[in-house]
Amino acid sequence: MNKRVMLVLGAVLAILLAANGAIFGLVVWPAFVDVEQTAAQKNVNRVADALAGEQQNLERVAHDWSAWDPTYEYVVKPNDEYDRQSFTFDVMRDLNLNLLAIYDINGKLVRTETYDFDTGKELTVDTFAPAIPAADPLMLHAEDQQVSGILLTEHGPMLLAGFPILQSTREGPVRGTLFMGRFVNKAMVDGLVNQTHVQFDVFQTDQTTLPGDLKDISGHLLAGKDDIFKIADSKTLDAFHLLATMRDGAPLMIQVETPRAITGIARTTLGIAGISTLVAGFLLMGMMWHMLTRHIVVPLKKLTAHVLEVGQTGDLTKRLTLDRGDEIGVLAREFDAANSQLDNARRRLLEQSYMSGMAEIAAGVMHNIRNALSPVAVTLWKLSETASEAPPAHLETALTELKSETPSPERRGKLLEYLEGSIRKLFAERKRVAEDLKAIGDQNRHIEQILQDHTALSMGVRQAEPVVLSKVVEESARLLPARGNADIQVTFGTGLSSLPPVLGNPIVLAQLLGNLIMNSAEAIGETGRGTGRITIDGAIDNSGDRPMVRMTVSDDGIGIDKANLTNVFERGFSTKRDKTGGLGLHWSANSVAAMAGRMYAESDGPGKGARIHVLLPTANQALGVAA
Repeated sequence: MNKRVMLVLGAVLAILLAANGAIFGLVVWPAFVDVEQTAAQKNVNRVADALAGEQQNLERVAHDWSAWDPTYEYVVKPNDEYDRQSFTFDVMRDLNLNLLAIYDINGKLVRTETYDFDTGKELTVDTFAPAIPAADPLMLHAEDQQVSGILLTEHGPMLLAGFPILQSTREGPVRGTLFMGRFVNKAMVDGLVNQTHVQFDVFQTDQTTLPGDLKDISGHLLAGKDDIFKIADSKTLDAFHLLATMRDGAPLMIQVETPRAITGIARTTLGIAGISTLVAGFLLMGMMWHMLTRHIVVPLKKLTAHVLEVGQTGDLTKRLTLDRGDEIGVLAREFDAANSQLDNARRRLLEQSYMSGMAEIAAGVMHNIRNALSPVAVTLWKLSETASEAPPAHLETALTELKSETPSPERRGKLLEYLEGSIRKLFAERKRVAEDLKAIGDQNRHIEQILQDHTALSMGVRQAEPVVLSKVVEESARLLPARGNADIQVTFGTGLSSLPPVLGNPIVLAQLLGNLIMNSAEAIGETGRGTGRITIDGAIDNSGDRPMVRMTVSDDGIGIDKANLTNVFERGFSTKRDKTGGLGLHWSANSVAAMAGRMYAESDGPGKGARIHVLLPTANQALGVAA
C-alpha cells in the first residue's frame, strides 16, 4: 500500500514538475525571450539613430559651409586664405571631416581634400574625380536640393552630405556643390559605442571577406525586410540590420550585440522556481505520505488484516475497534455489525441446515427403502396368490380310487400318471416359493445394508473401496420386479465385464443403480406400451483430465426434453405426468459427487428414450472420497 501511495505521489509530483516545465518553456521563457528581443531591437534602433545623428551633424555643417560668402566667392576665385581655413589637416580633423570637396556648376572640381586621421595621409576617392558630369545626381543645381546618405568608397563606407553653394543670405544663383564626408570606420564606431553604450559593428555586404555565418545572415537580410536575431552564445544576443547606401550600392549591415541579461535573470529565476517547486513538491509528498500512511494506509491495513483473518478463520465473533470518526471508522464499525448479524444468521442457518439435512437424509433413506421394498411386496403378492390356489380338484378322488380294488390296469395307469403330474406341479410351486422366500430374504438384507450405510454415513465412517461394477449391476437388476407385470427386458453390454474396478461404496452404487433402473422402468411404463428395453453398458472415458469409468443406463421410455437435461438432477424435479418423485436422481448425483465422480443425462427428445451416464474414478487412481 505504501509503495503504491509513493508511486501515486511521485507520479503527481512528476506531472506537477512537467506542467511547470511546460508553462516555463511555452509561456514564461518565450515572454522573456520576447522582452530580450525587444531590448535588442531597441539597441538596433539606438545605433541606427546614432548613425542618423552623425549624418544630421554632417548635414548641418555642410549646410552652413555651403551658404557662406567665402565659399561662394571661392568657387569663382580660389584663394589661399580659404584653403588655410578649410582644407588643412587640423581644420578637417577638428571638424571630424574626412572629405571636403567643392565643384562648380558645371561639375568641374575646384578643390578637394581627403585625409585618414589614423595615419595623417591624404587619400583619393574615385567618386570625386576632377570632373563630375553636370547631370550626375550628386551635382545640385537648385537652391532647395541636397544629397545625403552613405557612400561606398574604395576606403570604406562614408557618411556624405552635399548642398548647393549659395550666398550667406541663401540666395543664388547656385555656383556649384559642396560635399562633406566622414568615414564609417572603427573610430566612429567606437565613438558611437561610447555614446550609445551599445556594442556594435558595421560590415559591407558586398565584401568577399565576410565570415560564412555573416554571409548567410546578410543573404537572409537582403532577401527579406525584417531584422534578424541570433543567439551568439549564452551571454549575447546578436541583432542584424541593413542600412541603405547611395548610388545603388550594396547595403551596410550592422551587428548589434545585446547582453542576455534578461534571459539570464529568467534562467536564474526559473531555475530557482524549479528547485523551489521540486523541494516544495518533495515536502508536500512527504507530508501527504505521512498523512496518508497515518490516517488511511495504517487503518486500512488493520481493517484488511481483520477482514482476511475473519475470512480465513471463519470466526465471526472477532471485532475490530477503531476509535475514529471518519469513513474508515464507520466502515470498521459497520463491518463488525455485519459480522455480528452474519454470525447470528449463520447460527440460525446451521440449525435450519441441520434440520433440512436430517429431513433430506430421512427422505433418501425412505426412498431407497421404498425401492428395495417394492420387489418384496410383489414377491409376497405372488406368494399369496400361490398360497390361495386350491390343490388339484381330483387328487383326493384319484388317491381313493387307487386304494380300492376296482380300477382296471389301464385306469390305474392313468390315475398314477395324473398323480405323478400333480406331485411334480406341487414340487415346482414349492421350489418357486422357496426362491421367492430367498429373494425376500435377500431384499431384507439389502434393506438392512441400506440402513447400515446411512448409519455409517451419519457417523462419518463411510469408506471407499474397489468395486466391480458388473457384479453390482447384476444384483441391482433384481429390483426390476417392482414394476409389476410390465414386460421389460434388461440387457448388459459387453463393456461392463472388461471395466476395471472403480473406487466407491458398493452399497451406495447398488442403491444408485437401483434408482436408475427404477426410473428407466417408470419411463417405459409412461409410454403405455407395456414393453421396453433397458441396457446397461460401460466404457473408459478419456474426455477429462484423467481417465474414468463411464457406466451408461439407456432406455426406450418417454425420453427427456432437451431443456430439462440439466434439471433432472435437481431436488424435486420430475418428468412424470403426476409430478411425483424428484428425489432419486438428486440423491444419486450427490452420492456420485461424493465418490469424486459426476452424472449427466442425454436424450434425443420426448418419446426417444434417455441415457444416464455415471462417471467414476478407477480404483488404481487412489483418490480420496468424501464421506
